[in-house]
Amino acid sequence: MVENNNKLVLIETGVPVEGYADSLVQSIADLGFKTEQIALAIVTHGHGDHAGNAHYLQETFDIPIVGSQYDLDKFSSGKTELAKSKDVSIWGTRLRPNMDMDYAAFTPDVLVGSAEVDLEKYGIDGKIIPLKGGHTPGGLMVLIGNQFFVGDAFIGTFRLDGANLVPDGHHARTHFYHENTTLADKWLEVIEKIATLNNVATIYPTHFGPVTTAELSTYIAVRPTLKDLTKLQESLFKAIEHGDSALANTFLSKNFNINTVSEQQFTKIDYVQKRIRNPKTKIETVTAEDFRIIKADNNMAIMTFLKNLKLTNKEPQSIKATAFYTKAKGNWHLVFEQDTP
Repeated sequence: MVENNNKLVLIETGVPVEGYADSLVQSIADLGFKTEQIALAIVTHGHGDHAGNAHYLQETFDIPIVGSQYDLDKFSSGKTELAKSKDVSIWGTRLRPNMDMDYAAFTPDVLVGSAEVDLEKYGIDGKIIPLKGGHTPGGLMVLIGNQFFVGDAFIGTFRLDGANLVPDGHHARTHFYHENTTLADKWLEVIEKIATLNNVATIYPTHFGPVTTAELSTYIAVRPTLKDLTKLQESLFKAIEHGDSALANTFLSKNFNINTVSEQQFTKIDYVQKRIRNPKTKIETVTAEDFRIIKADNNMAIMTFLKNLKLTNKEPQSIKATAFYTKAKGNWHLVFEQDTP
């Protein structure tokens, strides 16, 4: 919620679960405001965790609801339609069953097309900036002063805390799923440009934010490297599961070393022989997630990731890996990996 010129703008309406609407109204009151002060409620897109209480606010308090005309099918049906989205990470697969929420259908009072909307007529010094395609067919961003709200165009980094996901470091990362990943990637640079032109220091994605504009710029710069190294690591792990050492022979540097969680050290020759070709204890499965670039330039990179390892007759292990890579003749090579519990 943003206060501007003694008026309130509510951005997102929350999830369609029992009790949430009442708690939303109570939170507004706890902050010292009244629902009649809300000039607009802006729903950034048609997913249930954003549009879940729009109908309630519209019907109960006569609050004007703003949404994109390109997500009107979702609003008017009350369907999140996650079947139309592609998982971008393993978390998309994990969260999909719980996030494909139905909600009370509604028609926005203000439908935004492809043009920006000046909020001056609502007494607000700001504007709505549409995103056509990407996370959903119609996304909306909101710029009020130097406060920039971008919905699910991207999210902040997170970690698992018990059964919940919580912010972790406030770095930028891609969302769990998008309907059009190509457009979603394209919008990141548009967001960066808008933030820079408007002297925005901090950007507010709906989930796990805020994220500084500098952090978004860093993420955009390292994203190609992140994609390349993520693909190589995932391919390496798949090959290891099948006892195939071909990729290891080319991807691992000749000076490769790994320090394992059991405090063993392997050179490249040891690793290929003892972990892939002829292991005493077979690796049944090894996967990885939450890849993050810590530092990178044209010829080197440091990346962290969570490695899930299952050895025969052993309990599964969750391992934090920090890996160092160098690039030679256009190809990345893994030089060193440190594993910790």
